[in-house]
Amino acid sequence: MRASTRVWARRNRSMSESARSGTTSRTLWGIIAVGFGVMFLSSSIKGAYQVYFRDLSELFDLGRAQFALSGALFGLCLGLVSPLVGTICDRYGPSRSMISGALVAALAFLLLGLFQNFPLFLVAYGVMAAYALAAMTFVPMGVWIDNLFGERHKGLAYAAVSNGVAIGFMVLSPLWVWLNGWLDWSTLALMIAMGFVVGVAVPLYWADRYFPVGIETHSESQSRQAPGVSGVLRELRQPLFILLAISFAGCGSSMAFIDLHYAPLVQEAGLPDSQDAASALALSLSVLGGFELLGALAVGHLAGKVQPAMLLALLYGVRSMILAWLAISPGSGTFVVFGAFFGATYMGTVVLTSMMCLRLYGASVKGRMFGLLFTVHQLAVFGTAWLGGLARDLTGDYTLTTLGVAAFCGLSVIAALALQVVTPRSNSRSRVPSSAGSGETAMPSGQGQSQV
Repeated sequence: MRASTRVWARRNRSMSESARSGTTSRTLWGIIAVGFGVMFLSSSIKGAYQVYFRDLSELFDLGRAQFALSGALFGLCLGLVSPLVGTICDRYGPSRSMISGALVAALAFLLLGLFQNFPLFLVAYGVMAAYALAAMTFVPMGVWIDNLFGERHKGLAYAAVSNGVAIGFMVLSPLWVWLNGWLDWSTLALMIAMGFVVGVAVPLYWADRYFPVGIETHSESQSRQAPGVSGVLRELRQPLFILLAISFAGCGSSMAFIDLHYAPLVQEAGLPDSQDAASALALSLSVLGGFELLGALAVGHLAGKVQPAMLLALLYGVRSMILAWLAISPGSGTFVVFGAFFGATYMGTVVLTSMMCLRLYGASVKGRMFGLLFTVHQLAVFGTAWLGGLARDLTGDYTLTTLGVAAFCGLSVIAALALQVVTPRSNSRSRVPSSAGSGETAMPSGQGQSQV
């Protein structure tokens, strides 16, 4: 009788573990699906604006330079609000940050659809939409994935959801172009507002309710204290943050080059006619987009198997060399090869930097530190956008701009290699639990939390 009871208990335990395993698998795919959807729809904030840029400048009866102030303000605010978003993630959780971003995006586009006033447009798009994008995408999504997934799955999960942005641009950009032919901006803005409520806020609320993984108990949150401003400022002076910031600035600089300077570089490359230049640009960007998806997944797969700092250095090295080749030998074939190699590294630097930052900083501060890294990233975007255009005006072509970005990526290689030395010390320090009541936080990310 006792033996049969033990057999029944073991069988019951096995069935329970199988059920938990099934739930974990469903939870994992559910989280990835929701995260991908959020990133996919968030691309509409910039995508619709870019396609309707000319129409909007005419709507407000402004020159392109005057109306471009809205885009410049958007980029600047995106960087400035990232630390705020990180603080919200640390204090209230990443899912609440993303829900707030979705609701603010809906309100911003509601205002943009109902009122045609440029000062209001500056506030709604330049400030509110910038907060919304920051609150929905890389910082909170990185913290969310870091909290919910174990080390073995983090890289691939973050790469999968990050690809939502790339696929969003690939799929939604043609939609905006098609709608631009017959749908006015006001109607589109109201549709986008509704999309953020139904397609982002509601799924995130559902995910937060039905995937309650990674929620700290009250006793766990009391066992550590979040460092104050002085503690964060102290972290900013440490080699770890400085090296992460230098390497990530290279990411921002090269992404700004693609967003703002690459298309005119191809158009001014001296190809036989404008049709050849347009075809070369379209093919290069298509190749870049396809390799961006493959590269992000490959990096996510490799992230848990190799040293992330060494992989990061490799990606920046490839990016630096292909940029230098583009500067020296522009041409139709070069543009296609450039698209493939640059695309393969495009999202990988974001995935690796995010993983390293979130792993190395304690649970109470990782959101803020990640947000501050994105501020540095956006400052590099702003600097490359302006200085790259200035260099083009002074020299008459984009050679100096391209070589400057290549050199910046070379500096990022050095920073990533130095991270290989700094990271082991930071890792060992972060794994020493802080004593209760102390002001220091040394808790490794994810400690005290359920992980898939």
